[in-house]
Amino acid sequence: MRDDSRSITSDALRSPVFEERVAFLRESQDWSRYELEEFQLKNLRYLVRHVANTIPFYSRFLEEEGLVWQDFQRLEDIKQFPTITKETIQGNYDDFLPRDADRDELFDISTGGSTGSPLTVYMDFDDVARYKANTQHYMEVIGLDIFSYRSVRIYGDKIPEERLERDEFWYLDGDRKLVMSCYHVNKDTAAAYVDRINQHDPTYIHTRPSAILPLARYIVSEGLALKEPVEYIITDGEYLTEGQRSTIEDAFQGRVYNIYGHTEGCVFGCSCDQSRMLHFVPQVGILELIDDDDNWVTEEGARGEIVTTGFNNLTFPLIRYRTGDVAVHTNETCGCGRAYTTVETVEGRMQDYVVDENETLTPLAPAIFNYNDMDWKGIRNFRVVQPEPGRLRFRIVREDDHDEPRDAMKKRMEGKISRIFGDTFDIELEYTDELSRTDIGKYRYLEQEIDTSEYF
Repeated sequence: MRDDSRSITSDALRSPVFEERVAFLRESQDWSRYELEEFQLKNLRYLVRHVANTIPFYSRFLEEEGLVWQDFQRLEDIKQFPTITKETIQGNYDDFLPRDADRDELFDISTGGSTGSPLTVYMDFDDVARYKANTQHYMEVIGLDIFSYRSVRIYGDKIPEERLERDEFWYLDGDRKLVMSCYHVNKDTAAAYVDRINQHDPTYIHTRPSAILPLARYIVSEGLALKEPVEYIITDGEYLTEGQRSTIEDAFQGRVYNIYGHTEGCVFGCSCDQSRMLHFVPQVGILELIDDDDNWVTEEGARGEIVTTGFNNLTFPLIRYRTGDVAVHTNETCGCGRAYTTVETVEGRMQDYVVDENETLTPLAPAIFNYNDMDWKGIRNFRVVQPEPGRLRFRIVREDDHDEPRDAMKKRMEGKISRIFGDTFDIELEYTDELSRTDIGKYRYLEQEIDTSEYF
């Protein structure tokens, strides 16, 4: 496997494939829904021909079922394929690569594995270029591009040790990008972070919700002053709640643009300046929201699991890939005029739900990140552990200088939490000195120890 990701990214951004793909996405965003669906059907049939001839897993399936590409006359015919998961692929990578593929000549990228199930995705050079074109497209949708603007990245990057020893929790990557640690934000360092952001004067911040939220909270609570508003805050990688959005926008005096994407690269969705709905770009792949019986979810406000089929990566093609993410369907159209598929919100992964004593599912994030109901004063960080239905354990890291007695804080927090969740959960609270992040900086606010899939 080739290990020159920085060089390949730079080369991909200058490639004809990148430029052609960006131009195509820019032009086709004005297509009608009929034109987009015709494009998807054409690409689905091409994909079926491709995997039948080159990809062992799919060629075996199609042969066993007696299917050929001509059997796919409508988009709905995609349901003739079975759904697959990470577990289908893990340990069987060669089944999802072309028969003549040499992994040493491919580029690879791995998912973070924050759900306990990491996956490696393979690409060739053209696949990488198309992948990067997606980024340029959503930047153009919100009014930016990836080449011109000063930015801050707070995402999970490691800072060189010699800088940390000087209390510099950041470094400059090139002339325009300031990379900041999300691991060293606390009440004592927040002012220094704000000063450095002011010096850099960024147009946008690229971040994960949980990576920037502590800094946003300190900016608000400590009255820290930004020299200029940060007009664009681009979040991805995690579920974004309305409470998080509100806090981040208050702190930075800008607009949060949420992006849905995944390392597998089969689909991506972005918000625009007209609405907060996620617009899924149909030129990249097919989005399905399915229920437990593999039916498409079509009712307003109904939830379904995101299942994706990608057009961009023919080296490692995935058809009907189950992401484990749950989205809320909407039939609304956006005022921006794009005939893209929209969803009201992505509520998170199946693992982001908790189960009460009546075995009813509750999305955790909207409850704990609703800052109108919760009071996290004096708390640096927390994590919720669910060992069994109807039981939640809150692990809390206190601020070092918070003078509220530990027993009083515990009683206050238990009261707040119990009022939110009602009497269907037993609530426990314990103090700890530290809570870990994943290697790529993701912060898992829920440690779900039960299999929630059986309750959907």
